[in-house]
Amino acid sequence: MSRKLLILVITLLTLIGISHAAQTVTKDNYAEPVIEPKLKDYYLPGESLSVNMTIEPKTSDDAEIIDGRVYEFNTSLDDPSMLVTVEYAGFGGGGIVTPGKDYVKVDVKDWEGGLSRIVVEVSGKVPEVSQRIARIVVIGVDIQDAEGDAISPVVINVVNTALFSEYISSLEKRYDNLSAKATELESKGVAVADIIVKLNSAKTRIDDGKTYFNEGKYGEANTSLAQAEEYLNEAENLIRKTEVELLIETAKDKLDIMFNKMTELELLIQKLKSKDKSTLNYEVKLEEFKQSYSEIAKKISQAEDYLNNGLYDDAENTVNDAIKQIDERTSEINSLIDEVAPQVEETPTPQETETPQGPGIGERVSEFFSGIASWLSENRDRILLYGGGVVVLALLGFVGYRGVKAYMRRRKWDELK
Repeated sequence: MSRKLLILVITLLTLIGISHAAQTVTKDNYAEPVIEPKLKDYYLPGESLSVNMTIEPKTSDDAEIIDGRVYEFNTSLDDPSMLVTVEYAGFGGGGIVTPGKDYVKVDVKDWEGGLSRIVVEVSGKVPEVSQRIARIVVIGVDIQDAEGDAISPVVINVVNTALFSEYISSLEKRYDNLSAKATELESKGVAVADIIVKLNSAKTRIDDGKTYFNEGKYGEANTSLAQAEEYLNEAENLIRKTEVELLIETAKDKLDIMFNKMTELELLIQKLKSKDKSTLNYEVKLEEFKQSYSEIAKKISQAEDYLNNGLYDDAENTVNDAIKQIDERTSEINSLIDEVAPQVEETPTPQETETPQGPGIGERVSEFFSGIASWLSENRDRILLYGGGVVVLALLGFVGYRGVKAYMRRRKWDELK
């Protein structure tokens, strides 16, 4: 009977111990940790730093809840030194000190009256960081059976001034490059007002960031410079979009030229065909060009889809490939035009026909006066009877009229020739 009773007592004590150890603690069981001395907003690598953190229960009841578990402490300082002191409440609490470097583990006992406090003292040097501003853990706390960060870690902000300076320089250089591209686009007649607005905003933020940095206001500097980068990104996207749009327009213009050249070639082929000459090879090539034209037009359309979805690199690669094909096909069409055109222009040389020549004006006048003389000789008596003067004048007027008329007729004939 006594043996059964002993087993029962041992079992109960074990269950009580397990139940107590398994109780989860949260930040509500702890008072706000005391951090001394007050931390600065920013630290530079190589600075010496000493920090103390005091952990205490929120109430006396919590003091008996937060004991009986393992506490672990760590630090990210260079050349660290750590000292952890555990003090219990009630009679004989005293203090137990555990030294260490970057890590210390203490097993807090389940003490009558509970845990009074834990004091963590850490010293060391601020380490180098690979970011402009990085958060470094000076004192980290890990508690057994705790929910989340029951005790928040002590952290500091460490600044890498070299990276800050490089960042500022890179933003300024990028601003200059994008401004030059905007100016180039403007010289081509492109509207760049939206781009200029973004660039001006970026320049303002860069200047503000430099001022904050020089004043040691690293947080404000980082925020301002990050905003500048955002504006530069937006300006670059607008520029890329505009550049690709221009490239697509160039491709369309070249495709129009290719179409016109195909039309010219087709007309030449038809003319050559009308001369009963063989055009089969030329017609086959023309159909190939037409097929290429359709495929290239689809490729340009695909580039426009990429552009509308913000895929500027894909759009640029696609349209450049289209332009390359257009240039190649247009060159081939021109070569074929040069081959066909001379065949179309070949025509037989017409033979010259002589214009019939009639008697000259001099010959006609001579013949006419010869006839007049003969007539005067035959009608001499009649002229004398009726008044020779009047008749002679009439005859001279008639001769003049016939001579002038003959001359005008001859002149018109010469002009027609």
